[in-house]
Amino acid sequence: MSLSLSGPLPFFLNDEWERSIVLRFGSYNRSRKSGLHFKIPFVEKPVTVPVYEDSVDVMKQEAITRDNVPVEVDGVVFFEVKDNTEDVKDAIVNVGDYRKQTLNYATSILRDLVGKKELDDLLQRRDEIGDQIKQKLDDKTDSFGVNVLDVEIQNINLPEKMERAMAAEAEAERDRRARRTNAQGELEAAVKLRQASEIIGDKGYRMRTLQTLDSVAAENSTIVTFPTELVGGMTSGDTEEGLQAVLDRISDLDVSNFDVGDLEKIDSVEEGLDKLQD
Repeated sequence: MSLSLSGPLPFFLNDEWERSIVLRFGSYNRSRKSGLHFKIPFVEKPVTVPVYEDSVDVMKQEAITRDNVPVEVDGVVFFEVKDNTEDVKDAIVNVGDYRKQTLNYATSILRDLVGKKELDDLLQRRDEIGDQIKQKLDDKTDSFGVNVLDVEIQNINLPEKMERAMAAEAEAERDRRARRTNAQGELEAAVKLRQASEIIGDKGYRMRTLQTLDSVAAENSTIVTFPTELVGGMTSGDTEEGLQAVLDRISDLDVSNFDVGDLEKIDSVEEGLDKLQD
């Protein structure tokens, strides 16, 4: 002997994350949570919605910012149906598809807010804009029992020309900062050098020159530059022929092993040349 069931069953089952309302002759009759529940076949019909956290993607939207820059923005909305009797009923009775309705509201609010923001605000304050969208969207979806948990703006696409202009602006700003940092360093070095010259006398200016020559010699260079301020024989009163004579004398000298620190003891061109020849 066997038993078979045919036709509509007199019960229905809700999972842990599901909530239902029961319609009797098309009208709301009662609400049911998870578990096994009975119904009257052909008279009652259960309608079920999940109450777990869900999300919808806001597809790429084209909009124009307040400062007339065309952008493409997309994002994602996180939401859930509120887990109470009235809100579950509203999510089923008050709207045809609560997920689609939430997405439509999010798209409209996103486009509206982008149009009210300037490009710099849109790029720098994504979190604030996302919070504003969440607040407005939550007010809209409250009528059909949906609680908006978060709104995240994912991508902001700019025209190619605008991207190149912003890159050039950023490069110019970095160059400006580097120049200012370098100028600040030179200013501090000049102050320290002046303080040193007050201690060691009128040769303080030569300290900076010696430091420069020392840095050149540290690179194993075979070329040594003699500043006119360093050697007494190359003052402004010397003739061009005298300078040429000095250059002729040092043209064949090997200065690869020359110690620039010895320049502190040199008082004239002749003494410097004799030192190089030794």
